[in-house]
Amino acid sequence: MSWMREETRRGEGPSRRAVVGGLAAGTAALGLGCAALMPRLGREQAVIIGGGPAGAAAAIALRQHRPDASVLLIERDPTRLGLLVQGAQLSPVPMGPDLSTLRRAEVEVAVDEAVGLDWSRGRLALMSGRDVAFDRLVVAPGTAPVAEAIPGLDARARHHWPAAWGSAREARRLEAQLHGLPEAGHVVLRLPAQISHQQAAVARALFLAQWLQDHRPAGRLTVLDATADDRLRIAFDARVAGAAEAGRDLRTRVDWLGARRGGVVTGIDTAAGTLETPSGRLHADVVNFVSPQAAGQVAALAGLTDASGWCPVDAAGRSTQRTRTLVLGDARKGVMRTAEQALTSAQKGVSALS
Repeated sequence: MSWMREETRRGEGPSRRAVVGGLAAGTAALGLGCAALMPRLGREQAVIIGGGPAGAAAAIALRQHRPDASVLLIERDPTRLGLLVQGAQLSPVPMGPDLSTLRRAEVEVAVDEAVGLDWSRGRLALMSGRDVAFDRLVVAPGTAPVAEAIPGLDARARHHWPAAWGSAREARRLEAQLHGLPEAGHVVLRLPAQISHQQAAVARALFLAQWLQDHRPAGRLTVLDATADDRLRIAFDARVAGAAEAGRDLRTRVDWLGARRGGVVTGIDTAAGTLETPSGRLHADVVNFVSPQAAGQVAALAGLTDASGWCPVDAAGRSTQRTRTLVLGDARKGVMRTAEQALTSAQKGVSALS
């Protein structure tokens, strides 16, 4: 019996966007053609959705644990392979297997995106129009921003005030904005009420404080922290105290506004460079606007999320919504979201399948 034959749970997939040409171009540039989507006859077909650290590591682990299986990794952005934008830095750092490592392990890679699943037939529909059969499905979708009903917050605002939260493109944009900051400029870091990566949030605040001290010592940083308690501020203060012991006083030009002090954003105007809060209006030269996160879109498409927007799993990473599906990395519910745990989840999850 096929590993993934379960009762059908259908869901409406997103409409196919007009990017097939771009996907084809990216596939050609990587030397990946239609053959990458064709299972080898007579072999078990394992499909992994998501080429971040967890997905890429799982692909390697599956090849090691099941050398007779055909392993296909589907990733819409090939620049993610082997790289990660961490909260502490804006520049991508090596993390997990890259494309050459995957190729050496005989993992097939397709530059594409999942837009639909037929669980009864074990078929995966891709944005390019192709259709892939699978016997084993592993989902490592990462996270995606959640829409917020804040006046003024639209696509234009998110472009001008990038989150740089796992996106190398947004990270480069934010870095360029920082280098254009006036000598006595004001940087605002906005943290939402539901913060998915707490360690990364503290690390981002520390990074911005350090950047200002090194490059704009007359500048200042305001952190708008909408979380319900002072946990992030306390962790930040502890990191700053450690820096002070090493001769770096980072706290003097940082104003941390928790929810009780007006750290909730109630409206924005990117043209004017202002943020409305219960304690008044703030003017900023650069805004790092972090949005709340949930599991990546394909997780909801596959019926793997619950009301929280995250994927509930057991200790091995098997979905509690679809017990024969493995969910890896940051999309899982109730985990500490770090690069290290993402890699660990891949090894632990694949081992549980054997």
